[in-house]
Amino acid sequence: MNLTVEFKQAEIKSTFDWQIVQEVNVKNDDDQVIAKAELEIITLNKHRGAEQSCELLQQQGVTDWEVPLSLFFKKQNISADLVDVLQAKVDTKAKDHILIEAISVLPSYRKQGVAKYLLTAIAQHFPKVQSITVLSMPMQMFVDAQDCDTEANKAYYQALNLGQDDLSPEQLTAFFQQSGFSHLAIDDSALEAPLPFKVFIASPTTLLAS
Repeated sequence: MNLTVEFKQAEIKSTFDWQIVQEVNVKNDDDQVIAKAELEIITLNKHRGAEQSCELLQQQGVTDWEVPLSLFFKKQNISADLVDVLQAKVDTKAKDHILIEAISVLPSYRKQGVAKYLLTAIAQHFPKVQSITVLSMPMQMFVDAQDCDTEANKAYYQALNLGQDDLSPEQLTAFFQQSGFSHLAIDDSALEAPLPFKVFIASPTTLLAS
């Protein structure tokens, strides 16, 4: 099976030019999309670091960045305790960070290395990003195929059969850790309510080394 990776044109998500979204597809020999990742990329700098960026994003509505930006970042960089884990370079320049909002593989193509192939492609395409975060939970908890903005994406997510997806949180954890992500433990006592997801973080270096 020959696979190809397609990086769709990045688009500004909101009114902020430092917040963009990009879709990444894996296609098979028949040009069928068999795996997909939906990315959100933000740029932090010394004038608008994590705290200020989080406040601006929250003013736009609910943001998936709230937890990572509040707990695991300092100014434009990741926090000091993650530097060694991610083998990252910390400096005063602007830093890009990726949040993988969704990553999936069609059921008939799972356990064939497709998801790892997709993550490797992302790491190679974005070698200078400082961090790559994923909020891990079963997809049926946050994706509805009927809400997709294109017919192609609607058909893809319908083909995932999300209502019948039996991937457990334990399986998702094992996959991300084997792929180069580190689990970030969060003290629920510091939160208003326990999180419905686990937080994992990686860098291009750790993804390519796994």
